[in-house]
Amino acid sequence: MSATIQIRPLQPSDAQAYQALRLEALRTSPEAFGSSYEEEAPLALETIRARMPSTDPNAIFGAFAGKDLVGVAGFAVYERLKARHKGVMWGVFVKPEWRKQRVGKALVQHVIDHASRHVIMLEAAVGLANASARRTYHGLGFKPYGIERKAIRVGDIFHDEELLYLDLPQPRDA
Repeated sequence: MSATIQIRPLQPSDAQAYQALRLEALRTSPEAFGSSYEEEAPLALETIRARMPSTDPNAIFGAFAGKDLVGVAGFAVYERLKARHKGVMWGVFVKPEWRKQRVGKALVQHVIDHASRHVIMLEAAVGLANASARRTYHGLGFKPYGIERKAIRVGDIFHDEELLYLDLPQPRDA
């Protein structure tokens, strides 16, 4: 597991690898995502390809060990005129065998670096029970601003999320 990790924006040609990793994430960590395996498993590859951000600065970043996609993190700028100064990090997932090797931290830092060129605030949400991810986010400067109780429901179990923000310097292109 000591392969060099390279992080880059996913392209339409990565859709199959992204779909496989996304379905693994939804299946193995259902409490971490607003979407569900049941909703996304039937989607055609063309639908996944069409959903992948195609306009900068929105992106899905992939962490690659050689040719294998081992982690992902998304970034999107809010569309509404009065909220375009903010972006959101979403869909962060790292394959279990690549955790504790700083892949998640590298992905989040990559999103922060990218976001800092486009927005002045980056938002995220993380499961309150996910101590490792919370530690990573807090260590990178994210600050909590609230708890969303019962944010995610998996079967009959509710999961709370910690809402986070990170102030960024004024971007050069703003």
